[in-house]
Amino acid sequence: MNRHRGRLGIIAASAVLVQATLSGSILAQDATPAATPGAGVTVEQIAVVTPSARTNQGWDQQAADAVDSVAAAAGIEPVVAENGGYDDITPILRDLAAGGAGLIICHASGYQTVCPEFAAESGVPVAVIENPGAVAPGLVADIETQAQEVAYLAGVLAGNTTETGTVGVVVSGEPPTWNYMTVGFAEGLKAANADATMLYSVIGEAAYDDAAGAKRVTEQQLAADADVIFGMGDGASFGMIQAIEEHNAAEGATKAWFIDVIGDKKVEHGDVLLSSVLFDYTGIYTQMLDDLAAGTFGDIYTMDVQNGGVRLLDLPEDLAQETKDAVAEAEAAIVDGSLTVSAISDAEEMKAKVAELFPE
Repeated sequence: MNRHRGRLGIIAASAVLVQATLSGSILAQDATPAATPGAGVTVEQIAVVTPSARTNQGWDQQAADAVDSVAAAAGIEPVVAENGGYDDITPILRDLAAGGAGLIICHASGYQTVCPEFAAESGVPVAVIENPGAVAPGLVADIETQAQEVAYLAGVLAGNTTETGTVGVVVSGEPPTWNYMTVGFAEGLKAANADATMLYSVIGEAAYDDAAGAKRVTEQQLAADADVIFGMGDGASFGMIQAIEEHNAAEGATKAWFIDVIGDKKVEHGDVLLSSVLFDYTGIYTQMLDDLAAGTFGDIYTMDVQNGGVRLLDLPEDLAQETKDAVAEAEAAIVDGSLTVSAISDAEEMKAKVAELFPE
């Protein structure tokens, strides 16, 4: 996603290593023995590098939380290197290896190249995002996400919820993940509400944390009568939410809803949050540890609706049963293979598909 993001921007932040029950300097510890293809490896420490803060209620937090959960279940040590940015993260990887990491999750498509190179140099197994060509036995695994499937469900939800008939999509860039999801959402919306109008707006190039820009663009869509917004933005999502909350507070306003991508913000923003796309990495991280132990690590691990790797946040209890049923029926069709959602990663091809589904 990319799936996830191929950010072009650089976050000027230093990596902070957050390590449970770790004493002393990471650099002072023994390095992890190199992995050997075909030989089982017992991992005592699993690490993840995230480009931004682990508490951002989005992409970074879901990976960090998954590492903590998997480590707790396996009785091993989790390490989170947050705020890695998009500069060369080799120093971070070396520190993690010196600290005993037996598996490093490189949680950004911006790390697609540096992490496989580091694995080849150090022998420490890594997992990358959306780079199947880098897969190497014993050393490099790839994580793929069928995000278009869960986005289809979000589109069905939006199509059954909108009262104005106008639904908006606001994105913080056009990386492959967002493109997959835009197409999936558009197809779900069209299937659920053939007469709906879909608006599509880009905040800017790699505007993942541009909350102010997101607020401005979302306000424009709300002014154009959109009453459901599907927002793909990470930190920018908070600007989208603010715009919707302020819109709803205005006298006489039509109630608007937000469908988030990556994360659960219902505690703070449950008044506007219709649902959210959730990415659950626990299953594939656990499988990676198992495969390392079995000597079979180095594969493509796919997260989809069928295996629960991607899903929608539980729908509001007071949502119309008819809407819940429509989403459930679409999910069942995806799982049994009777419904296939288009997988389009290229931005121009995505726009062509959206124009085909919703001609002006």
